[in-house]
Amino acid sequence: MKERHQHRRSSPAAPLGAKIQSRSAYASHWVEVLLTSREAAEILKIHPKVLERVAKRGEVPALKVGKFWRYSSMALDDWIHSRLESSRQPCRMKTSF
Repeated sequence: MKERHQHRRSSPAAPLGAKIQSRSAYASHWVEVLLTSREAAEILKIHPKVLERVAKRGEVPALKVGKFWRYSSMALDDWIHSRLESSRQPCRMKTSF
């Protein structure tokens, strides 16, 4: 009777902003998992294509890997907070009065 090869189940996706440990023989350090355009756009509550256009213009921190845009959750968080605290780009809030 032949043995069946059991396929390893892939581990569940890491939560947004999670870090994974590098398996380098030279150094042990943490590498941040990058977000896709869809994941980052979901966080920012905008359409992924809008986010990609903004990234292409250099207005949001992003990294182009091949033909895909990737985003650091920590860099996005810093960018959001800097925009909120900046006097150049005030928050636009609608009021009911």
